[in-house]
Amino acid sequence: MRSIIVDRPYYYATGMERTVYAYTQDEWGIGGSQPSGNYSVHTTTGLYIVTILMTIPAIVAPLVLIIGVVGLNILLGLFGLVFTALFTGGWLLAIRSLRREWKASKLRRLKGLPKPRFALNDDKARSWFEANPSGIAITRENFPDSTRPFPDESI
Repeated sequence: MRSIIVDRPYYYATGMERTVYAYTQDEWGIGGSQPSGNYSVHTTTGLYIVTILMTIPAIVAPLVLIIGVVGLNILLGLFGLVFTALFTGGWLLAIRSLRREWKASKLRRLKGLPKPRFALNDDKARSWFEANPSGIAITRENFPDSTRPFPDESI
């Protein structure tokens, strides 16, 4: 049985042009959580805006929780608890994602890779690398979700 999260060496995407690039999980950045399908990878600008908008509620929600608990107001305490979990938790996750993207952009810059814009499935990436040989070996380890058999596999 296969794991839901595949430990794989590369994720494949194009930048703004048609060239396919191979990214490690650390180089992928904020789009690394779902590196399959044909979608535009999350934008850093959008994440910054969401994080900024969540900052005030993330600070106020724990204060409402404290006021509700100290004042023995159950309803206010429950609202404070829910909003603390939503806004403060979401804000912390957004900060973590921004840090991950910042580190990924530094790694991509060192290798001269563009930001991944459109993710490719393994079959499309494999076809491109077969037509345009590079340092990526055409093996099951590098393309674990490819549906076509590899030369060393029996049919």
